[in-house]
Amino acid sequence: MYKLIVIIPFLVLALACNNPSGAGSGQEADTQQHVDEASQYTLFGEQLEFFIEHGPLVAGEETEFLVHLTRLDTYEPCSTGNVTILIDGVSATSGQPSTPGIFPVPFIPKTEGEFQAEFIYMNGNEREVVEEHVQIYKDHEAILAAESVAGGHTHGAETVGEIIFLKEQAWKSKFMVNEIVPGPFRAVIATSGEIVSMPGEKKNVAASGQGIVRFVDTHLVQGSSVKKGQLLFTLSSENLVVDNVKLRYEEAKNRLDKSRSQYQRHQILKEQEAISQRQYQESRSAYIEDSLRYYSLATNISEGGIMVTAPVSGTIHELMISDGEYTEPGKILAILSTNRNLMLRADLPQQYYGQLKEIETANFRPAYTDQVFTVEEMNGSLLAAGVSVAENNHYLPVIFRLENEGQLLEGAFVEVYLLTSAKHDVISVPVGALGEEQGGNYLYVQMTGESYSKRYVATGQHNGLLVEITSGLQPGDRVVTEGLTLVKAASMATGEISDGHTH
Repeated sequence: MYKLIVIIPFLVLALACNNPSGAGSGQEADTQQHVDEASQYTLFGEQLEFFIEHGPLVAGEETEFLVHLTRLDTYEPCSTGNVTILIDGVSATSGQPSTPGIFPVPFIPKTEGEFQAEFIYMNGNEREVVEEHVQIYKDHEAILAAESVAGGHTHGAETVGEIIFLKEQAWKSKFMVNEIVPGPFRAVIATSGEIVSMPGEKKNVAASGQGIVRFVDTHLVQGSSVKKGQLLFTLSSENLVVDNVKLRYEEAKNRLDKSRSQYQRHQILKEQEAISQRQYQESRSAYIEDSLRYYSLATNISEGGIMVTAPVSGTIHELMISDGEYTEPGKILAILSTNRNLMLRADLPQQYYGQLKEIETANFRPAYTDQVFTVEEMNGSLLAAGVSVAENNHYLPVIFRLENEGQLLEGAFVEVYLLTSAKHDVISVPVGALGEEQGGNYLYVQMTGESYSKRYVATGQHNGLLVEITSGLQPGDRVVTEGLTLVKAASMATGEISDGHTH
């Protein structure tokens, strides 16, 4: 079943309504005006917006329909497919659009009367149908007679204050229109907070011996990226009298060479039964012990001294020592941060203690960007909501866990919008849909396919992404949610809608 929303057609005349000449010439001129008269209406299907323009429909005369097709989910034009118009058993089909989104359909009505017109879009397996009532006249005099019965017409009377923003302009811009549908809206507590590291996400790099610290990379600074196992420092004890690591390494190497030679010789003698089993076991044990001692040192020692490597991949959060400084075993040389898992700490004022248990999630905006993030899009969750106030801190901590893929900066201050239990059937719009003027808020409502009206609204709460509208909008209104400045610029360029329209 197809959804149909009809906006009543309006008439735009290209010539003046009155002719100062005599009655005969006036009637002839007025008849010609209706030849140029255009009808416009906007119909909505499930996936598409049909904005349709055509001249007066007179039986037996060809009229060109211009069907503008826009995809509702992206507000982009339909660039392929065709449109068929069916009225009273007569049909006509367009070709592929020469201009993306605009389908010209020449049509010759068969008989006069009021009919239900079908507009059918086909593109492969995609099919969308909308309907509208149309009037087909016997001739142009019949158009004048029908208008006379209706009380005549006045140019622009129904369109004062409307702003023209053509489909071609919208399609080439970052532009979006959305239908207002009431839905859930969470009450908001606006506060501030900070992005901090999760426990266990920081790793200490400690010295495993004493010596003079040498930086392997002289460009190693706070914020540098490192890989797991990457050599960061060496600890040189070459000039130290006590616990000279290089000397211990050489001694261990010599002992291993000696015990290996002894063990290999005893293996041969054992086969010849020239030594006892006890002598063989003693040389074997000495060789194993010297091997363990040597390889334990060799794994962590290079020609430069003891090697200190990164235990995890991450970034240098803080350097705790300088190049050339002496260190002892166990001293922290650097702190690494993986930044994979972070915490959002919101500082909740004590006045909201009664709402603490209602807090479910949060939106937040870091100080370094205008982008608002949600806890859900960061695969996060509520960890804890503190029920006590720490010493020298007047706020209640509300903690969320976040997964970071590089968008978040540890230590950044943030604006936090704590979201509580949802209210239902609330009208809301994206923050970017609202403009501010003289202390009031306004937005642009779509009136027809290419005309918009500025409307002032009253706002309620906002959660960083959406703003509650308490008055000024109704369900079914279509609002510009992206491209506010474009329509504003069009309003200054065109002012009120003029008597006529061209592409």
